[in-house]
Amino acid sequence: MTISLIKRLFIYNLGMLILAFGTAFTINSDLGVSPVSSLPFILSEVSGFNIGLMSAAFFGVLVLLQIIILGKNFKWINLIQLPFAFIFGYFLDFARWVLGTIQFPTYFGRLGMLIIGIILIAMGIVFLILARIIIMPPEALCQALSQRFPRIKFHIAKIVMDCAIVAISITISLSFLGNLEGIREGTVISAIAIGKIIPYIKKILEPIANKIIPHRLSD
Repeated sequence: MTISLIKRLFIYNLGMLILAFGTAFTINSDLGVSPVSSLPFILSEVSGFNIGLMSAAFFGVLVLLQIIILGKNFKWINLIQLPFAFIFGYFLDFARWVLGTIQFPTYFGRLGMLIIGIILIAMGIVFLILARIIIMPPEALCQALSQRFPRIKFHIAKIVMDCAIVAISITISLSFLGNLEGIREGTVISAIAIGKIIPYIKKILEPIANKIIPHRLSD
């Protein structure tokens, strides 16, 4: 294993850890989790299993969908998404354990927690991109849809996937819990804000990543 790969793995795992804490902050805000996290959150509430395990299982399903969509064009090296998915699940459980039941008082305090979570999620995604190892299963599925159906642009696939995940989450929540859990105004805010702030976060974090990995990561 080269020094460059070790550094890339460090950045990638750092990104997953930050992403996990961002997700935990949005959950504790009680204003609604991000679209991608909504289904694992609901499945965790219904089954009683840790959200980290449900996230890993959900990501596994997304990898299976990639295989179905791409068929023989699926690159088997992309199965490396699976172990990273389980690592992320562990990080998410760890982040939730660290935060515990901490919740800022008043609605504006909880909104502050949501904003912190959104910023951390954007930071985590940026580090994952800059590591240039492999993208996470949700984004990889969007990429697979764009590859299989060229008319479907990546951002359109992302919107469709997020909407589908939220719709499934709402259905399961109402069917098994009798009420809507984890999906509120924060879900909509997260869906809009995360993509908007990623370019600005990238400008801040890219120089830091470039110092860890000498050559330019954006090439």
